[in-house]
Amino acid sequence: MDRTIIERLTKLTQEEREILRGGQVEQGDYSATDRFIVNSAKLLDGKELDLRPHTRFVDFPEHGHDYMEFMYVYSGSISHVIGKETITLEQGDILFLNRHVRHSVRRAEQADVGINFILSNPFLQVVFHSVQNNPVMSEFLINNFDEAGEGEYLFFHTRDNFPIRNLMDNLIYAVVNRSHEVYAGLVSLLFSYLAYYRDTLANALRVTSPEANLRRAVLGYLEQHYPNATLAELAQTLGYTPAYLSRRIRTVCGKTFQCLLQDERMKAAEKLLRTTSLGTEEIIRAVGYENQSHFYRVFFKTFGTTPHKYRKNAD
Repeated sequence: MDRTIIERLTKLTQEEREILRGGQVEQGDYSATDRFIVNSAKLLDGKELDLRPHTRFVDFPEHGHDYMEFMYVYSGSISHVIGKETITLEQGDILFLNRHVRHSVRRAEQADVGINFILSNPFLQVVFHSVQNNPVMSEFLINNFDEAGEGEYLFFHTRDNFPIRNLMDNLIYAVVNRSHEVYAGLVSLLFSYLAYYRDTLANALRVTSPEANLRRAVLGYLEQHYPNATLAELAQTLGYTPAYLSRRIRTVCGKTFQCLLQDERMKAAEKLLRTTSLGTEEIIRAVGYENQSHFYRVFFKTFGTTPHKYRKNAD
């Protein structure tokens, strides 16, 4: 590995200096929600893929992500806690975390250098086409893309695997030097290597939680019943009061029931515009709107154009 890159990845960050002076992890630096969901927009800043050294000298509190990440331990060791499981990565090991899993990280010392790779969903969609037949990574990515997916991790012991270690050095070099043209190829190759050297897969777990079950039930209901879905009907089906379910949906899904319903109706309207010859008024009724003016306002806010122009541009 290039010495200047090693120095960049191992030197103390401003955040770590603050922590050594008695500070703590500032949730607002990472997340815009009370549930501590690390926001890719804050970390990627418009990039498709990036890396950042893991914050040392403090227990990093439980959090989730709105993106998929994986950690590569460059030196030392780092322990993650996922549910009741503790996963300790030694030098050279890799841990993949999908965007539905929550975890915390135990205090790492100065010699413990973990590199977090942050992968945007659009980037992963591109990579997915090259790994659809990959028995290890394809299902993991599918679950990551699923809005109602469950938390899942893959833990690889790759310390003694030279091809994978060499590939990780190349990937780090490419990301640090912004060699965008090789990102997809290197990540696809990493996924292929991990499938080929399948004995490196030390542990894999899909974490089923009450939150994941509720998210799946809500999104599944909306997908099937969006034209006339109501919070009251869903609450009765699930055995909750509407007020309680409303609060739980906002906490678990990050949006209100009405916002989720609106998203589903817009998705259906967009598909009908692209794939059918139905008139706009018929589509409005089909997706559950009675007020045409309201539909037009929501559609324009969602897609930035009118239904007529959207259909014309899609042809």
